[in-house]
Amino acid sequence: MLPVLSTIYDNLSTPEKISLPGFVQGSDLMDFKQMLSTVRKLTSSTNTHLVALEAELIEQSAERGDLDAITLLAFETLGKTDKTKEDTQHANKLIGELVELDHPLVFKMAGDLAWSKNAHAQAVEYWKKFIALEPASALASQVYFNLGYYYFTYLVRPDVVLSKLYFEKSVNVGDVSNDEYAVKSHYYLGQLYVENNPKVSRYHWEISSSKGLKESYSSLGFLEMNVFNNYEQAAEWFKLGAELSNDMTCNIGMFDCYRMLKSWKLANVALNKIYDVRDKIAKLKFRKDIPENIQASIKYNQSLLKAFFDTRKDDIILVQSRIV
Repeated sequence: MLPVLSTIYDNLSTPEKISLPGFVQGSDLMDFKQMLSTVRKLTSSTNTHLVALEAELIEQSAERGDLDAITLLAFETLGKTDKTKEDTQHANKLIGELVELDHPLVFKMAGDLAWSKNAHAQAVEYWKKFIALEPASALASQVYFNLGYYYFTYLVRPDVVLSKLYFEKSVNVGDVSNDEYAVKSHYYLGQLYVENNPKVSRYHWEISSSKGLKESYSSLGFLEMNVFNNYEQAAEWFKLGAELSNDMTCNIGMFDCYRMLKSWKLANVALNKIYDVRDKIAKLKFRKDIPENIQASIKYNQSLLKAFFDTRKDDIILVQSRIV
């Protein structure tokens, strides 16, 4: 199949010149597309030529009747801002035919589209239809996570039973080595168990932290510190979180742990890092060119800093008094 890929790659700018052997199936091309997509996600890199190759693989697969490829192109058309009325009608016609065929991916993508338009209840119905048709695939892991997240965060009163069920299903069918949704499901399962069974929370958070989910480090740190009173281990988790994600809560957690351990020099190091962040935020206060997402992060850190300095005045004085 490598000559096939080479033919497509060499003709990305002139797709009309692509001529493939008759034995090539659309599903074969989609397998290659999935492989490229997986590598891109695992390496956190984007090569524009390989992204273009992925897109052309979908086009070639659709021409060979692959239903997944046709589904992807139909929904891609609906998402375009420059689509014509005829484009929309043709895409909707294809989607209608795919629905009649009960093709699983059409329900998954219909759910994604509904969710993007804040039609959450409708999205849930589409996703449930998808997992009824395809209950044990990599895509199912993502959909199970989506459903767990919905029942955990989007209801007035979280449905703990259903959210736990769907997160566990995501973990069971997903592969944490290359599935971000299975990793996230471990993290949320940790949250669900934290009050009733903190050891299970520790288990799930250790898995999600091993895959680099930054929220896991502070969660593990506070669990070890506040529940298990294991300040040495808590400090290690906080240190990892601070180093890997510049998490302010981890700097605060380190200060608290080292104070409890009477490791005054280390507590002072953590305190100085907190001061540094405060000073940097103060310098950014009057800038007008800061992106909205950065502004939100600044406001969040400001609230953490205020709470820290308001509630730990005596601790700060104590730590500073022990430094010669």
